[in-house]
Amino acid sequence: MRRLLFMFVIVVMAAACSNSSGPSVPAPRATLNFVRQDSTYKPLLSTQGKFYAKVGQDRLVRLVYQGSAPTDSGSEFLRFEVPGDGLYRKPDGTPFTPGDSILITVTVVDPKRFNFDFQPSGLQFNPNDPARLKVEYHYADPDYDGDGTVDSSDANIAAILSLWRREPPDSLWFQMAAVKSVELQEFDAAVLQFSQYAVAW
Repeated sequence: MRRLLFMFVIVVMAAACSNSSGPSVPAPRATLNFVRQDSTYKPLLSTQGKFYAKVGQDRLVRLVYQGSAPTDSGSEFLRFEVPGDGLYRKPDGTPFTPGDSILITVTVVDPKRFNFDFQPSGLQFNPNDPARLKVEYHYADPDYDGDGTVDSSDANIAAILSLWRREPPDSLWFQMAAVKSVELQEFDAAVLQFSQYAVAW
């Protein structure tokens, strides 16, 4: 009886362990299917933004679409924010000290796709108060699979879109932990170090 009880406990524990892992995380990938910009919408006002992040001050950069005129600002495309205590280590590994600042550059790698590069490489942010990246994809091409028709296949792709990152130039892409709002069509993620980022599947 004891032996049967022991075996029962082992089986129950094994089943519990097999069910405790939660949702599976996609394996790293060498290539991705990048979400494309909607070619019928206005282009980006600029494909690059620069700002100085400074210890003790909240700083941010925004990339936007063109507004009603080619020089006007329109809808937001990307926002990157660094809190006052967000800077952690410089690219050479040394810590930031009060008053330090550093130039940050955000570049859209391909204006036709949701693919971005952040510099300087090696910059690290405070794990307790990291930088934040928000990407809005309202104006993505709804024909995600590019077959000329917006249908259920595109809806299925929209449901699995994720934010990905990689260490350039040719490393693997990893899915990021990000808050996805299907209704607002945006991703919001904590950033601990600089990489390339993409909205893709």
